[in-house]
Amino acid sequence: MKNPIDILNQLLAKAEHTPEELEIILSQYSNAIAAGSPNFIDNYHPKLKQLFSNYESKIEIAPGLKNLLEAITCYYQTKFDDAIAPAKKAITFFTALGHNDLLGMSHWAFGANCRSFGEIDEAVKHLYNGVEYINDKGNIALYKCYCYYQLAEINVSIKDNQAARSNYLKAAEMAEKLNNSTGIFRAYNGLGNLFIVEKNYPEALIYLNKTLAIEGITNSERSRTFCDLGDYYAKTNDLAQSKNYYEQSVGIRKEANLINATSTALIGLGNTLLALGLIDEAIEKLNEALIICQEFKSKQKLMNCYHLLAQAYQKNSEWESSVQAYEQYDIIQQEVSSTQLQKIYKFKNNKIEQQKKQIETILTEVHDSINYAQGIQQAILPSNGLVNSKLPDSFILYKPKDVVSGDFFFLEPIDDIVIYAAADCTGHGVPGALVSVVCVNALNRSVREFGLINPAKILEKTREIVIQTFNKSEHEVKDGMDIALCTLHGNTLKYAGAHNPLWIIRNGEIMEIKADKQPVGNHTELNPFTTHTTELLKGDVVYTFTDGYVDQFGGPKGKKFKAKAFRTLLLSIQGKSMENQKSILEKTFDQWKGDLEQVDDVCVIGVKV
Repeated sequence: MKNPIDILNQLLAKAEHTPEELEIILSQYSNAIAAGSPNFIDNYHPKLKQLFSNYESKIEIAPGLKNLLEAITCYYQTKFDDAIAPAKKAITFFTALGHNDLLGMSHWAFGANCRSFGEIDEAVKHLYNGVEYINDKGNIALYKCYCYYQLAEINVSIKDNQAARSNYLKAAEMAEKLNNSTGIFRAYNGLGNLFIVEKNYPEALIYLNKTLAIEGITNSERSRTFCDLGDYYAKTNDLAQSKNYYEQSVGIRKEANLINATSTALIGLGNTLLALGLIDEAIEKLNEALIICQEFKSKQKLMNCYHLLAQAYQKNSEWESSVQAYEQYDIIQQEVSSTQLQKIYKFKNNKIEQQKKQIETILTEVHDSINYAQGIQQAILPSNGLVNSKLPDSFILYKPKDVVSGDFFFLEPIDDIVIYAAADCTGHGVPGALVSVVCVNALNRSVREFGLINPAKILEKTREIVIQTFNKSEHEVKDGMDIALCTLHGNTLKYAGAHNPLWIIRNGEIMEIKADKQPVGNHTELNPFTTHTTELLKGDVVYTFTDGYVDQFGGPKGKKFKAKAFRTLLLSIQGKSMENQKSILEKTFDQWKGDLEQVDDVCVIGVKV
């Protein structure tokens, strides 16, 4: 792994630069700071600022790089408010230029700064933009990794550990592909700390030790892991090891002049010393940390300092100092809690609102598609005009459970023969409707293409076509239909059925012709269907139907309507017109169902001779 400072020095030594080299110079500058070289800013920031200024009129991307340089520098100097304006300018510039990689890096800079002062919703939006725009293999690819890392850190702050783990792993995968030690370090370190939070201590130790084994790790990064190991051993009650690692971290950070980071290690060390009963040493370290935290105005760290100092002073019987520390802790704690809660609630509410809008958009698209499908399904059903002309004294009660239906009615005239049926396909709603399209097509082919008019032969050919259609799938499909299919030629009625029977009411009695106990579709035994022939008398009423009517739950006890009640109902409406029969059947069904959900599609056909 090449040192980013070495790469930067080599490039800066050149007299003239290409656009690609300027891009690499900025990314290596940022990489060097990320690796833990904050003092490096004082030496290199002025050089790069002058370099980009010199090329503003020569290289198209130079003005944007100059703004991005300022945003990155302010971020690492913890001047987060100062970073926003140049980051915005960089985003605007690279959007207009159409340079996706640098646009993505600008979004990372904006998002990272937003995250640092708690604007979670803005941070997430810009970091996801960074992920979208940055190419996996370009000069800026590492910053896609850093976007995932920042998102993971946000996930940890709002206690979404599952999302945090996912984003840390994405960051690690990218950094490993790029062979970038800092990216790998950050991802592994984040996972180690996440596992500490989850109290999964074996996994935490694995990842923290992994960070120390990374080739090219800097002293700054090493000090970070030592600090985290101090926390790990404090949590696992090995206080001697905790003290050892915290002290190593403090030593490295002081030597490297990593002042703000030193305060973190000092607070952890103070906590461990307090647990060891070394009260005076704990107070000394915590007061040292307090001075740094006051300088950097880090409220969370100040709160931790005061809380631990209050405990330490109490154990030392320094009551006045303890009370003062508690008072300061309480003041800051209320400020921090209120601000954090507001920002977290804002973020979560915004996220909920975005998800709501996405769901509403999806539902609208789904509803539009289903409504369009309803139009298609209605188009393949016989028209009212055709039904009235071929079956003049009849009704069809058709009540889909959903917008589209698995039930359908079929009518096809062949010369002076009328073929009609009530069918029930597997399922209801969209799945049922899809099966119905296959079955209607199979019936049409059996009659029109193969010229069949015998009901049993029609069902057998339809079954053959349905099975052939579904056998094209790699998955086993057993869908099909139950059906009552009739042909009417004068007063001669021929019927064949798959599970669905035929009822004829004559002189106040019901004559039932039973169906074959097999579906039109795949079955364990594919037996021939049976054609039944009946000579109808004037006044006979023929009923074909699916099982949706009799299976409907309702009534005072919420039970099924059942076939017996259906028989009684049909007998009670004899002598009425077919239109009135339909109205009575529909009204009875709705009253029985009441407030309960319709359980299945309904199709009932009545034909009077």
